[in-house]
Amino acid sequence: MKKHIFEDIILQNALNFTREVIEIFSDLLNEGMDITELAARIKELTEKLGREAIEAIIEELDRIIKEDKRRKEKWVVERKDKKRLTTVLGNIEYERTYYKSREDGRYTYLVDDALEIGRHDRIEKGVKIKLVENAIEESYERSSKKACSEELSKQTVLNTIREIGEVEVKREIKKKKEVRVLYIEADEDHVPLQEGRDETPRLVYIHEGREEKNGKNVLKNVYYKAYVGEKAEDIWIDVANYIEENYKEEKIEKIYIAGDGAPWIKEGLEWIVKSRFVLDRYHLNKYVLKATSKEPKYRDKIWRAINEGNKEGVKKIFDELIKRAEEEEKEKIKEARKYILNNWEGIEIYNKDEDVIGCSAEGHISHVFSVRLSRNPLGWSREGLKLMAKLRVFSKNGGDLREVEWGKKKNINEGSYKLTKKQIKEAVRRVKTSTNEKINNITVLNIGKVTPIYRVLRAIKYAQVI
Repeated sequence: MKKHIFEDIILQNALNFTREVIEIFSDLLNEGMDITELAARIKELTEKLGREAIEAIIEELDRIIKEDKRRKEKWVVERKDKKRLTTVLGNIEYERTYYKSREDGRYTYLVDDALEIGRHDRIEKGVKIKLVENAIEESYERSSKKACSEELSKQTVLNTIREIGEVEVKREIKKKKEVRVLYIEADEDHVPLQEGRDETPRLVYIHEGREEKNGKNVLKNVYYKAYVGEKAEDIWIDVANYIEENYKEEKIEKIYIAGDGAPWIKEGLEWIVKSRFVLDRYHLNKYVLKATSKEPKYRDKIWRAINEGNKEGVKKIFDELIKRAEEEEKEKIKEARKYILNNWEGIEIYNKDEDVIGCSAEGHISHVFSVRLSRNPLGWSREGLKLMAKLRVFSKNGGDLREVEWGKKKNINEGSYKLTKKQIKEAVRRVKTSTNEKINNITVLNIGKVTPIYRVLRAIKYAQVI
């Protein structure tokens, strides 16, 4: 690129942009354009201006590198090639120089290396972040449509999720916390797979009780963990490690593990010291309703016995229910009785321990998992399900994808070339000086008043947006 061509491009883009804006306003006045159409057309124009500016900036940086003495000592010019890249502003296309190393004979595009653009990258990181952020809440198809103005495939979204891999928010630990009581709640979802079977992603979250915020009761310092395909033993070892890393275990008096009584949940009692099981009353109520569907008058009797901690009373009520039930109802009632009696310790703890606060796992499963993983008729791959479950809890834990290291930059020759602050300042100085001179010297429709184009050009100078 010849000297000052870059500045001429920026100036011409500004002129073209202003002319097109004036044309849009003319359409508004003449044809009755509404505000929605006006905003959409202005947005399209600003994105176009941004794309053109990015292309010009990259090509100017390429020219600076080509002129650099350091480059000439280590790299030999081979040829010029074009690169197409999808950005948050849409597709850009720029020309850059291909070099060969004098030291080891390897080839690379130095400006791409300096800007951390991989050899095979077709989408820049900002678009990838939007794709994944959208996919955490919506389908791959909707995510691809909302990430940028260009049309991207569902496969592109999945490939981007695969690229980021399994993510987790690592809390910064300056000092281990001291708490007297800790709560762990657990449950699982049932998600259809493409192969026709179901998978059960498991959710475990650790918190310090409830507190009031903005008039609502919320969990205090809650931290979510997702598991897909892991053994119960591995899950609870991971949870135990989290507690050890974040809390002074010697200060903890009690740890409650709450859930629906599934064997994998109760296995946590073997791994988490000082732990006690608490049955989720949502599931308890479900079995009471199941047992009394034909005899609702027994419902209050069962609950009265439960609330009084009267295990023998519960047994007698169920015996009476079974005797009165028709044959097809008996097995259902026996199943409910077995569930309640097998989880009796997790039921009576409500009456014995004032620190028990119940369990909200069912609601959390719905909010964290089901709303994205199982509520719609989707068919997940095992890999896609695991990655999405991890992303869901990453989001709920306050994770920021901009702070995540996205895999290994295999296509970038790290250290091949780095722009110095002096070079960047010089590039900015050249652009400012040349463009300001052009703005000062330009005459636009010299009719004795400040035209819209001139106003925009002066704004560009004083705002120093270039």
